[in-house]
Amino acid sequence: MKKKREKVNCPVCSFKFIPESFLYEKTGFDHVVTKGELIEFPNGNHQLELKPFTSLRGSLVTYCPQCGYLMKFAAEVGRKEILEDPSLIKKLGSIKEFGKVYKYQFNSTEKPYMDYSDYFIEKADNIKKLIKNALDEVNFEQWGTSYKKWKEDKSVDSFKFLIHFYSTLVDYLDSQVEDYTNKSVAQKIEELNLPKNLEILTKNVNDLRNKVAHEVYEIDETEEALIESTFTQFMRYLIVKQLTPLNLNKIEIEQEYDFIELDKIKYEIQEFLHVYLGKLLPIKEFYDLFLTPLFEELGVKTPDYNP
Repeated sequence: MKKKREKVNCPVCSFKFIPESFLYEKTGFDHVVTKGELIEFPNGNHQLELKPFTSLRGSLVTYCPQCGYLMKFAAEVGRKEILEDPSLIKKLGSIKEFGKVYKYQFNSTEKPYMDYSDYFIEKADNIKKLIKNALDEVNFEQWGTSYKKWKEDKSVDSFKFLIHFYSTLVDYLDSQVEDYTNKSVAQKIEELNLPKNLEILTKNVNDLRNKVAHEVYEIDETEEALIESTFTQFMRYLIVKQLTPLNLNKIEIEQEYDFIELDKIKYEIQEFLHVYLGKLLPIKEFYDLFLTPLFEELGVKTPDYNP
């Protein structure tokens, strides 16, 4: 049975409500067996006994928040099925009727109505799918894999990371700029309309790459800091660029979800971004220096988020 997307109508007070939750109650129902007349005769007797076609095992329980009335729905419904091997009659607690052996085959049922958790998950999952689809348009795994190797693999020095980062950056610029074959990298950077500070950093990385590509050059600590700062800020720029059209700072709670707290939705968005981006972009001091400012810029920061 599919969960109903509607409010429950209390049969006692007629109050309509979204169930807070359904609780599973283990219950054992004894069948009321229908019996025919007992007919006795010498050396024996006979009585017809019929068990119901269905049996119940377990209940889904909720209550009316207005009057407290408990409502129970079948959680597991068993239906009589023919047992192919009659030798198992005792082992399986089967029954014999009309020359055939039956057993009850139990199947679980879904909650009869959507409850709070169903609505919340539906709302949150719809938003997270939009976020994932938007971020998947940028191959963050490609950007992040080389960065992770740079930080964790001693065989990957700053020069190797710079070359890979620069190559990925140029590919991105080419995908965003018209007539890119006739423009320099600096011109492409300018046409991207980056925040001024990031434009300067990106041009400096371009200059550094040209320097190391044409002469014997060893990258120093200041230049390493330049590369890392440019990378992290460019990643933040890409994320904000992809997610800004979603208006996450203006999430609306539709009437059917009006019992959901907006801060809880924002909390779940933060958690999703933390997990999604954390695996792809293992940036140093990721939460404090990268995610927190990102949450604030996207307008989804909540004061109680504490991963």
